Amino acid sequence: MPHLVIELTENTRLNCSPDELLDEANAALLASGQFQEADIKSRFITLQTYRQGVDAVERAFVHARLSILDGRDTAVRQALAQSVCDVIAEAVRTGADGRQNVQVSVEVCEMERATFAKQVVA
Repeated sequence: MPHLVIELTENTRLNCSPDELLDEANAALLASGQFQEADIKSRFITLQTYRQGVDAVERAFVHARLSILDGRDTAVRQALAQSVCDVIAEAVRTGADGRQNVQVSVEVCEMERATFAKQVVA
């Protein structure tokens, strides 16, 4: 734990590779002091089919879902969300014309510890 899933629309321009973005996000989560290094799992998903609003305007968005075990207070969850949001926002490039508007959002989901199962197979 945790699991981080970053989804972005295919038209989102980044100033780094997806691997670098995941490295930066994982580093931010580790720096929080909430998780062990080997427990941080992340993935990057590019959305081919998506909609944002109803107008035929090219828009882009990135949404991250951070799933953590329950028990952390609101301040810790908010700090984790903001940390991941900051990493993603830094990676988003608006382009030379500065015209791409990218919405970046992060949600923290609590997984019930009582019903969570994990095995490490060696």
